[in-house]
Amino acid sequence: MKASYSAYELEEREHLFRTVFESSPDAIFIEDFEGNVLEANPAACRLHGLSREQLLGKNVSDLVPADYRTSVVGHSKLIEGEVEGYSQSADGRRIPVAIRSSQISYMGRNAILLHVRDITQNRRAQRALRQSEERYRLLFDRNPQPMWVHDLETRRFLAVNEAALRLYRYSQDEFACMPSIDSICSQPRNESPSLLCLPNLVEVGTAKHRRKDGSTVIVELTQHTMTLDDRLVALVMISKVMSCR
Repeated sequence: MKASYSAYELEEREHLFRTVFESSPDAIFIEDFEGNVLEANPAACRLHGLSREQLLGKNVSDLVPADYRTSVVGHSKLIEGEVEGYSQSADGRRIPVAIRSSQISYMGRNAILLHVRDITQNRRAQRALRQSEERYRLLFDRNPQPMWVHDLETRRFLAVNEAALRLYRYSQDEFACMPSIDSICSQPRNESPSLLCLPNLVEVGTAKHRRKDGSTVIVELTQHTMTLDDRLVALVMISKVMSCR
């Protein structure tokens, strides 16, 4: 059953919807099935560097980079969920955007509602994060001190650097297939039980390890517990090789 609204209520609802449309920080477009812009909010004008009058009647294919036009949304292919693409500003800049679409009725005709969000800052943050991860990965992989990371619960190796591969003479795949770090231990270490459940603890000690060729090595190591991807892990660094046999 459809709700019945008074003239006053209809006016208030229209005012509310218009306020949401005009005040949205994200670009909103209403287009016909041929991709022509029927309406656009101020954020859409800012996104493209065009006035509302310049946007109205423009085809959506003219608002994206030339090499992206084949993927423009049409009425026969509405977007399920959110996808990423590119818009183009009046000065030719490519702007990464996230897009959602749905079919609506507008002014008595079928139309497409497009919600377009500028994700330039998100892309920059993701790029900065990737660069930071690459730098830290390089510091780990190329560190001259043998190092590894293992899961405190399963005790399985998660990452092993190149220096540790050289010291223990196992490959990355061989470390990954070991059931636990005990596979390289010649004798059990007396670890504090608290070390297995608390992050940010540091333990310094010695251990006798077995290498792939059966020889043993006594090492001085530092073990630091931390949280990684919602699980407790230990970062182990061999600070000194005391003897090899």
